[in-house]
Amino acid sequence: MNMMVQGQKPSKLMPVLIGGSAMTAISIIPVLNWINCACCAGIMGAAVLGVWFYKKSFPADMPFTVSDGAAIGALSGLVGAVLTSLLQSLIMGFGSTDFTFQIERALDEAQTRATDPAAMEAARDVIMQLVGNPLMLFLVGLLFALFIYVGFGALGGVIGGNIFKTRVIPAPPPEN
Repeated sequence: MNMMVQGQKPSKLMPVLIGGSAMTAISIIPVLNWINCACCAGIMGAAVLGVWFYKKSFPADMPFTVSDGAAIGALSGLVGAVLTSLLQSLIMGFGSTDFTFQIERALDEAQTRATDPAAMEAARDVIMQLVGNPLMLFLVGLLFALFIYVGFGALGGVIGGNIFKTRVIPAPPPEN
């Protein structure tokens, strides 16, 4: 089923889905998500995993470049951001009364420590508007996730591309 035209690169779909799913798992699973505390190492590692799967599908005579790795990493980040945002929305129950109550408690605690009550009240208004609109809250979370996941995914893809790139050994000079 893996039919490939001569000279055409293999499909990126499966490696991207694998990399994006790994990013989501690393970000969602408790304790495992601590890996991302080390400068998003889990996101970058999942991108390297996607790059490795992509490199495995390359024919031996086709060069694999760093840009191939960067593309897989960035696309994996796109998939990972969407999946993670969806799952986090479901897990946190955006829009539920329990979620709203937790946000209000956190804001009350912040209010007691605030040095500028007017700024805190303005922040409370914006946050409560977001909490009251689950779609908007999801979209804001997705926007931040896209920035982080695509950026660090591309960085992991560059690292993976450097690890797995085709090494070109220069031909020896002709003898006279």
